[in-house]
Amino acid sequence: MRNYLGLMLILSFSFVAHGAQVPILKVRVAKSRQKVLVSGMDLKRYIWPKKSLRKFAGFKKIKFNCVSRDIKKIKKPIRLATIKTSNGMIHWDQEKYKGVIHIQTDEKLNGCDIINETTLEDYLATLLPKEMSSNWPLEALKAQAVAARSYAYYKVKTAQVSRAKGFKTNYDLENSEKHQVNGSLYDVTRKTIKATKQTAGEILTLENEQITPVFFHSKCGGKTLTPGQVWQNRLPGYASVNCPFCHKHGLKNWKHKLSKQKVLSTFQKVLKQFNGDYSRFYSNSVQLAPDSRDTTRLRFYNDGDLKVIKKSRLRALMGRSNLPSNYYSLKMENDNFVVSGAGYGHGVGMCQFGAKELALQGYNYKQILAHYFPKMKLNKIY
Repeated sequence: MRNYLGLMLILSFSFVAHGAQVPILKVRVAKSRQKVLVSGMDLKRYIWPKKSLRKFAGFKKIKFNCVSRDIKKIKKPIRLATIKTSNGMIHWDQEKYKGVIHIQTDEKLNGCDIINETTLEDYLATLLPKEMSSNWPLEALKAQAVAARSYAYYKVKTAQVSRAKGFKTNYDLENSEKHQVNGSLYDVTRKTIKATKQTAGEILTLENEQITPVFFHSKCGGKTLTPGQVWQNRLPGYASVNCPFCHKHGLKNWKHKLSKQKVLSTFQKVLKQFNGDYSRFYSNSVQLAPDSRDTTRLRFYNDGDLKVIKKSRLRALMGRSNLPSNYYSLKMENDNFVVSGAGYGHGVGMCQFGAKELALQGYNYKQILAHYFPKMKLNKIY
């Protein structure tokens, strides 16, 4: 049964802090759909190519065929339609969203993208039960709300997605693990609304109040990492901190074997793709240097030459099923590699299971955030 209680709660709650205007953001909730069905009460449909507006009284279903001949003639992604409703509630794909729905051709012109335009605070209330269980302690949810709000606010204000793609995307972030995962109004609960309301307008910034992307992950396994240790970008404001709190929760320590051929071929791919090393690779002449979980780089010798690669690069190519986190060690054992590690996720920023344990121990959300982001400060921006 769908969470209609959450739906009624969010309808009756206003996310406005001190009369200030809450930022609007656009979230790509789905992409490359062949057909789209949107429904709601008293809909207003604007067709952008024709510049035509039509209003529908009462309940109405509107269908879009995203593989029609007319759409295939389009040379670049464009917005096709915008759908609004008098009560602000729109139904799509057995879910309900608050705000406006935009439909546009996808980037490869193979279908339609669905974009939900809504307020940042309404978005967060649907995100919390997806990124962190709504049954978790309130203070952990509040810490998650601040982290997620900070990340989304940065995306909106910097137009980072459009800048990265090199064209105007018409959305600020997408509903996926690449950015952040959010749900619909059916996912909202009293606790997610409370966590959102009690932190309304609060984000983490650098000490000079400059905005920055704030990251989080499932479980660090004992120590968080900085962006520079995992990705190419070195962001200010991050520190690697010890986290002895997450061991009681989530995925336990893991250990398994990987085929020697698979690991060595990935070594070679990492060297070429990330290190720009196109020198000849000798699969039969690889010696792995002693490794530990606390190191973020793997060292090995190939035909006597020392090679160094980031563990995160190896994980990026081998996938999460083979390497659940970046906190692992690797050793050669006969015809296999034995990998053992802890945690789950990229390891940067706030450890969610660590935040849960801290909340259970009585820490409030400000103390939780201060532990994982000691070089940042909490700011109320609206």
